[in-house]
Amino acid sequence: MKVPITKRIGYIDALRGMAMILVVYFHISAYGFSSYVMGYNDIIERFRMPLFFFISGWLFKYIDRPTKEIIKQKFMVQIVPTAFFLLLYLCIFDYLSFDSFGSDKKGYWFTYVLFEFFVIFLGLKALLNRHNTKKGELYMMLAMLFLSISALYYSKYYTRYAEELGIWKTILGLFSFVKFKHIIFFWFGTFVKNHFDSFIQLTNRPIIISSLLVLFVALNAYPIVFSVNGLEYIAFLLVGLSGVVVFFTLFRYLYTLVHLPSSLIHQTSHILKFVGRRTLDIYLIHYFFLPYHIEYISDSLNLQENSFLCMLISLPMALGVTAISLLVSYLIRLNPFLGKYLLGAKIE
Repeated sequence: MKVPITKRIGYIDALRGMAMILVVYFHISAYGFSSYVMGYNDIIERFRMPLFFFISGWLFKYIDRPTKEIIKQKFMVQIVPTAFFLLLYLCIFDYLSFDSFGSDKKGYWFTYVLFEFFVIFLGLKALLNRHNTKKGELYMMLAMLFLSISALYYSKYYTRYAEELGIWKTILGLFSFVKFKHIIFFWFGTFVKNHFDSFIQLTNRPIIISSLLVLFVALNAYPIVFSVNGLEYIAFLLVGLSGVVVFFTLFRYLYTLVHLPSSLIHQTSHILKFVGRRTLDIYLIHYFFLPYHIEYISDSLNLQENSFLCMLISLPMALGVTAISLLVSYLIRLNPFLGKYLLGAKIE
């Protein structure tokens, strides 16, 4: 199955749209209710970022293009807009300090880290070109696993050894190294794209998808495995990979094998695809419109103890913030210059 590289793929856009709405939904909880686990966010978090990095790897076009050209293009799309909106955000909310450029970067870490993944992947590809395809893929996987495992355990222990790390803690913070645990999912996206026929054949088997779904549910049903020494990385990897494959296959199935009727489902599909085409815009803009510090709602309705009610309240908020972000994006894109340099838009 050859995947067109010049046309947009409906289920990929819809999948990105869903993931982006879940990002805003998560931030409603984190920045509004000051909680990272309300409204099933602990479950969502385990597949949401792996899914985003997987899609980024799957869409990465690195063949038959000069490396310098790719890095320049990614820098203009990923780093320049992010730097602008991060600085604007820090100035408006009075967060301008050196600490704001650490690992989390006030939420603006994703595009920064994604650019680093592009550079690392291209660098490793250049180093491994002398090996045959199978050996090169094996070495690439091992290198990505090493970085991913190192980052996960660093994120677990770096505060304990802050004094011993010294300046390296600051340097690793600037590079957001704790987020490198996700690089394995970026690599997995590139791997699946290169072996898409085999991936389709495997995931078309009900027993494969059923088993992965059971694994995903089981791991989330017993979250203690994510904190057991020696098992946390295996659990992190398995829940991420199973969630990614299940959701990717679900959307591929719905958009390629099932006819979506002209109904609410069809309209929802169009909305998700449009959101998916504007994920960068929403990501950069939505932080300015989040309902910050609304813990009083959580306290008065006891949302900490009622995840379903929290979801019913947070989801409309997330959709509203997404809609406002899209409106601001539309206004910015009316000016081609601003659209290009602030949102990475192509000038037709």
